[in-house]
Amino acid sequence: MKRLHLFLLALACVMTAWAGRDLTLKEAIGGNYYPRSLRGVYPLADGQSFARISPDGKRIVKYAFKTGEETGVLFDAETARDVKVNGVEGYVMAPDESRILIQTETEYIYRRSKKATYYIYDVASRRMQPLSTAGKQQEPTFSPDGTQIAFVRDNNLFLVKLLFNNSESQVTKDGKFNEVLNGVPDWVNEEEFALSRAFTFSADSKLLAWIRYDESQVPVYHMQMFRAWSPNKSNMPTIRELTATNIPWPVHRTPL
Repeated sequence: MKRLHLFLLALACVMTAWAGRDLTLKEAIGGNYYPRSLRGVYPLADGQSFARISPDGKRIVKYAFKTGEETGVLFDAETARDVKVNGVEGYVMAPDESRILIQTETEYIYRRSKKATYYIYDVASRRMQPLSTAGKQQEPTFSPDGTQIAFVRDNNLFLVKLLFNNSESQVTKDGKFNEVLNGVPDWVNEEEFALSRAFTFSADSKLLAWIRYDESQVPVYHMQMFRAWSPNKSNMPTIRELTATNIPWPVHRTPL
């Protein structure tokens, strides 16, 4: 009850401070009161520190929870070997934190979904190599034992085995734009269930399970997109094709 009283008192003080001042529309929608956030925060296995992307986007830095002080650098675009990138737009940490998937050249699809060029970065040797050279990837995910990486490309699932010289194999072959999606949700499920990945490894890393979305019978809906919404994007299309589905989710499993 005491905490509630303190909160109400603080709220009253804030409201009093604003009482004699008009809030303009420009201030309300201009971003002045948007919440601030940190990019790429990831709690590390030691329980004492966390990693996050540096403000300049060129490093993944290690910080202490207790003090907030920088205690190390996990990735630096300037010192990475074999492959040079301008910076890091996101990352995926291996379970044992010995490798990091570095996300670059990101293309957003819908609100949460995206495809990007990922690189496998070895923390100890600082060497980088492409996750795949056959096109950008979606939702790359390490297996629990850290020896495999699954990802989606062109609505099909792929698997990279790190213990076999990063050999890449295709798990599904029936993926097709606007018809069949393996391992990633369609627009409706992404939007309403707030997910962008629809596959996972079993706890022992021996199985890969995924959801297969079949929307081949769903008609295409043409949605008007007005350039006035984004006047700086002169090449913005006026029509975008979206599909939606309510078809049940068959789940598939395959041994690895």
